[in-house]
Amino acid sequence: MAGGAAGGVAATGDPHLQNVHGERFDLMKPGKHVLINIPRGVSADDALLRVQADARRSGGSCSDMYFKELNITGSWAEAKQVGGYHYSVRQNAVTIPQWVVVGPVELKVVHGRTESGNWYLNVHVKHLGRSGFPVGGLLGEDDHKEVMTPPASCTKRTSLLKVVTSGQAPSSESPLAIATFA
Repeated sequence: MAGGAAGGVAATGDPHLQNVHGERFDLMKPGKHVLINIPRGVSADDALLRVQADARRSGGSCSDMYFKELNITGSWAEAKQVGGYHYSVRQNAVTIPQWVVVGPVELKVVHGRTESGNWYLNVHVKHLGRSGFPVGGLLGEDDHKEVMTPPASCTKRTSLLKVVTSGQAPSSESPLAIATFA
């Protein structure tokens, strides 16, 4: 999808996100995350549009993570449908996903399923630049560094020492490379 405030943003897969600046990152922390908050920085009660997703792991404690529920609230969503919109992997996805117009913004939620049978939700958003307000949330301009860092329990560290081929033991000055695997 195109980057920039006028372009589209997306949260797809396990979950791969792209914000309004075109920055791509993976969500590595489970829990409820605000994807969009218009205007940026306002409370949920005062939002014109708020999109919140519940990301959960499917399997073990460090397995792939997916959006399982999505709530679209705020006064723009309320104007279209009382209570806003709620999507869940438990809902039957027999209809073809359609774009929903909420204020000047368009959203589409698509049900997906992995080869192993895990159901998840993808969300696509466009026209955020038409809102006339700063856009907050992970797909907006809020900081995403914390949520893209895997929990310490899911991080493994490996060190690789350069071995000198002449049979000498590596000294403390030998090059050291550390790689982190999520």
